Order: sequence, then structure tokens, then C-alpha cells
Amino acid sequence: MKSATSCRLSIACALIVAMSVALTGCVTVGPDFKQPDVTLENQWLESLSGEAQTAPGDQAAWWTAFNDPVLSALEQRAYERNLSLQVAGLHILKARAQLAVSAENLLPQSGSVSVGADHINTSGVGPIPPTHLWAEHLRVNVGWEIDFWGKYRRQIESDRAQLRVSEAAYDNALVSLFADVANAYIDLRALEQRIAVAQQNLKAVQQSLTLTQARYKRGASSQLDVEQAATLVAETEAQIPPLIKARAQDRDTLAVLLADPPDAVDAQLKGSSAIPVPPTQIDVGIPADLLRRRPDVRQAALNAAAQSALIGAAKAKLYPSLSLTGLFGLSSGEQHGIGLSQWGSKTIGLFSAGITLPILDRGQLKNAVRIQDAAFQEAVLDYQNTVLQAQKEVEDAIAALRTSLDALAASSRASDASQRALKLANIQYRAGSVTYDTVLDASRSMLRDGDSLAQNHGIAALAAVSLYRALGGGWEVAEGQQVVSEQIAEQMAQRTDWGRLLNPPANSALARASGGQLENGK
Repeated sequence: MKSATSCRLSIACALIVAMSVALTGCVTVGPDFKQPDVTLENQWLESLSGEAQTAPGDQAAWWTAFNDPVLSALEQRAYERNLSLQVAGLHILKARAQLAVSAENLLPQSGSVSVGADHINTSGVGPIPPTHLWAEHLRVNVGWEIDFWGKYRRQIESDRAQLRVSEAAYDNALVSLFADVANAYIDLRALEQRIAVAQQNLKAVQQSLTLTQARYKRGASSQLDVEQAATLVAETEAQIPPLIKARAQDRDTLAVLLADPPDAVDAQLKGSSAIPVPPTQIDVGIPADLLRRRPDVRQAALNAAAQSALIGAAKAKLYPSLSLTGLFGLSSGEQHGIGLSQWGSKTIGLFSAGITLPILDRGQLKNAVRIQDAAFQEAVLDYQNTVLQAQKEVEDAIAALRTSLDALAASSRASDASQRALKLANIQYRAGSVTYDTVLDASRSMLRDGDSLAQNHGIAALAAVSLYRALGGGWEVAEGQQVVSEQIAEQMAQRTDWGRLLNPPANSALARASGGQLENGK
């Protein structure tokens, strides 16, 4: 009879659980996320003269457009070794684990298994005979709050969006890393060029000082000419130490970005010391491309999606919650006494269901919903502002590149003209047709224009980097790749069983999403 009763209880429990599972997907409170509207231009107001249309995929490894093998090698090494990028990759792993934790809430949230045994011996006292008792038991307790209103499903939706946020943050870190490496390298090469120009100019003015001193001894020039020539030499010498200091700072910046010591960076910089030539033809696309291409824009949209789901998770707590608990037990025992032996076993099956109504804390729960709603509105405004800022950065970068290329062309003409002017001034000074003031002015113009040419060359190259950064280029090279280095992955796998979270299958919900996925935070 007891066995039949337990069987009926188990069947009833299974039926109720099955019905609950069927009901679980029926209701989900809270808003469904829709990507907020944004203000976008149809076309960029600024443009590059003679711009050619190239494939959007050319933005992936944009640094190759500078045709500098050293720069390309530095970018690859930074991608493999940069510590900040590794930290961003670890954030993705944490988000994967958090999503896996949330997904478990759709299963029974609590459970325990108890196994025990009792062994009792009693000695006979008076008329009571000695006995021997051995008992064993197995009990299983399970508790489950049914996700009738979507509280757990909304949390899963939020955590899934947060996983995508961490991926977008990783991509944004890549965009910044590649641009930072290029900026430091180009500035370093520009400084090297300025140092070389200053050293060449120093030789020229030293020769001019020697010539002036010789003319002074012959009585062909005055002491004033000698002093002016000596002043120019000292001024030129004073320009070099600050440039050397700035060059060392750029090298040290590269050392941090590459996670290398400074002397190792010096070894990698050997080779051509020319300033990378900036490309003059860059596909800037249309403003709408920023929604897909800029990781920070995707990150802001996904933040809003994650926050939208939290409204539903908080709102679900205002509704009654249905909880199911079950107990299954099995016990057996054996008893000996006064020559007799008894043995028996029994099973226990219990099932209960309960409903919890939020009453006393309802005001707190309502305000919790309001907090999440306000946070969502903040996220929407942040997304819209991020899009506007992205458009501004692209417009500014296009204008900066165009004007810097114009300035580079003008400074090149000025440098050529000042060199010719100095040659003529020296010829006329030797002939005695002009005073040394003319040579002095021409020398200073040549020094200024030569340094300006090197500066503008670097500025133009840096402007091209800024445009690539504003367009959000570079993160595509990491698609399909592991987000942490093999060494770090091995260390983590040795410490902890990460399962497939370190490198989930491509069809898994934990797998890295493509850059264009935005809808509903997926």
C-alpha cells in the first residue's frame, strides 16, 4: 500500500512539474528592447579631395596602408602581448560564466542529498535483552521557483547583453590599442626626423660660424656677425635635447603597449627611420556605418539592452511567485535481539507547492523598478550621445586629415624655397653684396621650415590614424580568435575547470557575436 501511495505521489509531482514547465514560457513582464532612435547624417559634411571608394574590409588592418613593415610588426606584437587587452578578454570570460550562472536558474534553484547510517548497540540491563540496530537512509530535497513572470529569463537576457557589452568593450580596446601604437610610433619617427634635421642644420650653422670667424680675421666682417652666428649655433643646439627626451618617452610608451622592456623596443625599431606616409584615399563610408563599425557605439546600445531587461526582472518581483518543493527518501534497517532478527525498508515521497505574495515590501519593489527604468533611460541617452560624439569625431578627423595634408604640401614648398634662399644669401654674403643679417634671417627660416616640414609630416600621419580610430577600424582582426593568450588560458585551465567557456563552440550562446548584432541585445 505504501509503495502504491509513493508511486502516486511521484506521478503527481511529475505532472505538476511538467505543467509548470509548460506555463513558464507564457508570461514575461517588462519592456522588450528596441534599439533607440538616433540622429544620423546622410553623408559626411567634410570630405577628402580625390577620395576613392575602397572595400570596407580594408579598415580591418588599416595600418598596412602606411606601407611600414616595422609599424605592422609592432601592431601584431601589441595584439599578442598587451596586458590591458588581456584584461578586457578576461572580462568576456567572466561575463560568459555569469551568463551560465543565470541560465541555471531555470532549473531547480536548491537541492540537497543526505546519506547516512546509524549503528546502535545496547547491553542488556535486568530483564531488557541486548539489541543490535543498523539503519541506513537516503533523502533528496529539491526546491524550485517557477519563472512564471520571466524574472530569471529577463536576467538571462540582461546577462547575455552584458556578455556582448564585454565583447564590444574588447573590440573598443583593440581600436584604441592599434591607434595608440601607431600614434606613438609615428610621433617617434617624426621626432627622429626632427632630430636629424636639427643635427644637419647644426652642421650648416657651425660651418657658417667658421666662415664668419675667418672673414672677421680678414677684416671682412664685424664682431657682431660672429656673435650672431654663435647665437644661431647655440639656439640650434638647444633644440635637440628636448626632441631626444620626447623620443625616449614615445619609446617607453611603446614598451608599455607591447609589454616589453624599453631596450627590446629599441631593437624592434631598427630599420627605416622615415616617417610613415599617410594614405590620402580612405573609405569613410556613410554615418550609418558607425552603428556597426564603432565598438563603443555597439557597447552603448548593448548597455541599454541589458538595462531594459533588468526592468522586467525587477517588475517580476511585484507578482506572486510559485515555488515547488519535493522530498524523496529511502530508508532500511536491521535489528537483532534475543535471538530474533527483524529487517525492513520504506520509501517517502512528499511534494508541496507554495505561493509568495509581496505585500509589506511592495513599495520597495516598486521603487526598485523605477530605479531600473531611470537607469535604462540614462543608457538610452548615453547611446544617443555616443552616436553624436562618434559623428563629430569622424567629421573632425576628416577635416584634420584634409587640412594637415594641405599644410604638409605647403610646408614642403616652404622648406624647398628656404633652402634655395639660404644658398643665395651665402653666395651674396661672400660676394659682399648683402650683410650677415640676410644670411642670419635665411638660416633661421631654413631651420624653422625644415623642422616644420618634419612636424607636418608627422601631423598628417597622425591625422590619418585619428580618422581610422574615429571610424572604428581594427577590431575585425580578432574575429574568431581567442580573447586571452594561450599562456593565460592554460594557466586558468590548470587552476579551474572552465569547460567550454574558454573557447565555446561557434553555435553556442556564449560564442563571440559578430560586430553587427544589436537587436534585443543578442
